Amino acid sequence: MTRSMIAATTDAGLESPSDDGIGALEDHAKRIRRLIVRLAATPTGCHLGGSLSLVELLVALLGRVMKTRPDAPHWEERDHLILSKGHAAAGLYAALSEFGFFDPEALVRRYNAEGSIFTGHVNAKVPGVDFSTGSLGHGLGLGTGLALGYRLKGLGNRVYVICGDGEMGEGSNWEAIQIASHQRLSNLTIIIDRNCGQNDGPTESILSQAALTDRLRMFGFEALEVDGHDLRALCQAMEAPAKGAAPRAIIAKTQKGAGVPMFKGKGPHYAVFTPEQLRRALVSMGEVP
Repeated sequence: MTRSMIAATTDAGLESPSDDGIGALEDHAKRIRRLIVRLAATPTGCHLGGSLSLVELLVALLGRVMKTRPDAPHWEERDHLILSKGHAAAGLYAALSEFGFFDPEALVRRYNAEGSIFTGHVNAKVPGVDFSTGSLGHGLGLGTGLALGYRLKGLGNRVYVICGDGEMGEGSNWEAIQIASHQRLSNLTIIIDRNCGQNDGPTESILSQAALTDRLRMFGFEALEVDGHDLRALCQAMEAPAKGAAPRAIIAKTQKGAGVPMFKGKGPHYAVFTPEQLRRALVSMGEVP
């Protein structure tokens, strides 16, 4: 039984978010970031900035909040994580490997290689992944349907969907939000990676999401904003008792390229590192390559 498997129970004896367990989660985040940076040095590179920005979101979910079993990824009582911003596959794969779903070295050897399951957009053939994603605006609809199905069956499985802030310009997301609110899907949590950047430039210059929290509340969600790199704050937001039957939305304020000091919070959307760039990135992270 993994830490994440028992985290959702109230009597498991697990530390509360204010206890020293946060330090262990922070160590997981550091290792995941080192692995993501290594994936940027593979032949095809990876979507680097947005993979680094969501690391703490993944650590909080997989390391504490969700019920999972790495030894049995299709366990029927599991909670589900849908990464709607599926181009950040490198981040999700690195996190899954850190929490025991598969060997991280196998990931490095086979990432985005011909015939590999570790494709550049999230692939459901990877252990721990339930849905292939990458076409933006689809993940939240999948998550809403899944949450509704569990509610209708009277089951306790929870569904977590991570969206990008640029992705919130997709109309399909707001259709799903209306349905989730109308159906009172309290077993659904949306987490928005608010890194203020997307492929074409700054999110605010393309389609402003400045009123995102207010809009979600107007649509009937319990919505709150947190520092997306503060694991204690994230765990508290994700584990807080529901105030009613409304679905929950967490707007996580993050930075592209977070955790790699040489990027200064402005990491590239996509990167193919040379060996020297990899060395410089690792050195800036305090590593000796």
